[in-house]
Amino acid sequence: MTHARCTAVWSVLALAACGSVEVPRERYFRLDLPAARSPDPGRAGVLRVQDLQLGTALDGDCLAVRRGVQLEPRPLDRWIAPLDRLVTDALVLGLSRARVCDLVKGAADAGGEHWSLHGRIVEFGEARGDHGAEARVTLELWLEERGELVFHDEFTAVEALARPGPEAAVVGLSTGLRRVVDEVVERMQGRGLFAAARPAARP
Repeated sequence: MTHARCTAVWSVLALAACGSVEVPRERYFRLDLPAARSPDPGRAGVLRVQDLQLGTALDGDCLAVRRGVQLEPRPLDRWIAPLDRLVTDALVLGLSRARVCDLVKGAADAGGEHWSLHGRIVEFGEARGDHGAEARVTLELWLEERGELVFHDEFTAVEALARPGPEAAVVGLSTGLRRVVDEVVERMQGRGLFAAARPAARP
């Protein structure tokens, strides 16, 4: 062990021994999951949500702050699981709790489906600029019905934060993701997809 390294180790031990310095601790965050709604009595069809792709800039488990093109990770503030997994699971649960179709599946669930939702996470984090701090969620999503493209669009939600920081950012991101779920449901309803999946009425 080198002299410099020995000195550093002894310094850390001395600080720990005196007990006067609080060692920073990692904190872990999850998304606030959406609540269940009243079921649509005429709901029908099966929707499968494929695993979302994650952009390279977002790859990692640290919460981050974006200032223009600069991205600053928060090394002590981490997601409880990989971000793509968290967002995919929250999207599946949000669409399931919307109660507008019979079943919402994940990528690995067995059986068939009427629709398949694919996408990638374009932006998901806290951003700071001249107008203050905000949580920004942007998902590029496309829906297929039996192999045919139904729609392809970017869904964006921006939530102003009363204060900067990871706690407020996670609340804003959770709210933004719920807004994206609402937009996807509205887009499918606007296309009449749920109604089309219902079995024909008996004569």
